[in-house]
Amino acid sequence: MRYATSLFFLFVSLLSFAGHAQQSISQRLSQQLTESAATQLNADLHLGELTVNGLTDELSARQVRLATRVAQLSEPLNQLIIADQIELAGDWQSLGQQRVAIKQLRLSGAQLTLAYYGTGQSNLHQLLDKLQQLQKPRYQPAQASDEPVSWQLEQLQFTDVTINLFDRGEPIASVHVPELIIEELDRSNSTDAEIKALIFPIIEQLLRQWRQGSDTIQVNGPALTRFLMREALAF
Repeated sequence: MRYATSLFFLFVSLLSFAGHAQQSISQRLSQQLTESAATQLNADLHLGELTVNGLTDELSARQVRLATRVAQLSEPLNQLIIADQIELAGDWQSLGQQRVAIKQLRLSGAQLTLAYYGTGQSNLHQLLDKLQQLQKPRYQPAQASDEPVSWQLEQLQFTDVTINLFDRGEPIASVHVPELIIEELDRSNSTDAEIKALIFPIIEQLLRQWRQGSDTIQVNGPALTRFLMREALAF
């Protein structure tokens, strides 16, 4: 479920394209992000309110919705992220460079829906595949490398987030996460490796709550077991 992080990938790559827009003009930046999501990622992005704070190096977005356009999925399974607020803290002067360093991504009051339609195939996989294909911004110097923009995320923090897992249209798990922190994420060379880096901490949280009999989790045990065994073979 290299989830969340999905929106991080989106912002890092798309902000690299929009990095030369004046950050004080939030509406312009929001429009650029929305248009880039549609043209570069084949996804629909809605930002209710976008704020860039140059003094604290933070970017925040409220009422965020990110939907993929996977033909194999019926609605609303393409609704990857619905969040009250997303905050990014980092060095925004690095936007548009080959390396982007983000200190922290905070995702709060959110619902994340990871929908698989085959082995190693999901709405998140498709989004990450698109991100892998993105090349460096057009305004890069001619001598610059044509390799995709790389990134580093020091910390990913979930607060008050519900994660839903579907497999071939069947709901197999839903877990509420009061808080989950994942440290030191780096862009790798494959989508599968990126998925693996996030799915294990989330699955561990899911299984822990399941064993404890938490009332904040709903699980189809046999379906979840089949799913985990199948996907484990894909890594």
